[in-house]
Amino acid sequence: MTDNKPIEYWTDAGKPRNLATLTQPERLKLLETLKQMEAKEWITRYKRQTKDLGKMKASAWWWQTLSDIERKRGLPAADDLRRRMNNINERRKNESV
Repeated sequence: MTDNKPIEYWTDAGKPRNLATLTQPERLKLLETLKQMEAKEWITRYKRQTKDLGKMKASAWWWQTLSDIERKRGLPAADDLRRRMNNINERRKNESV
């Protein structure tokens, strides 16, 4: 028999675990967190593709993926993702120096 308890995350411990009950600032904070995590995930995927396929094929894969994101979500979303990824990479380079 499985336990059907909801998974607890996104909100403070004292609040219900329902996205609909979050306040507007909490939802915006959650959205920002999700966008940052997505950018980190795409960086990881690109690095994996670079190891598996080589830099040229990984770059071609990334541009195709980015054009798919642009087609599905729009140019502003694709630009935001690229900006976030670049910021994360710049921060990582500055931390390692």
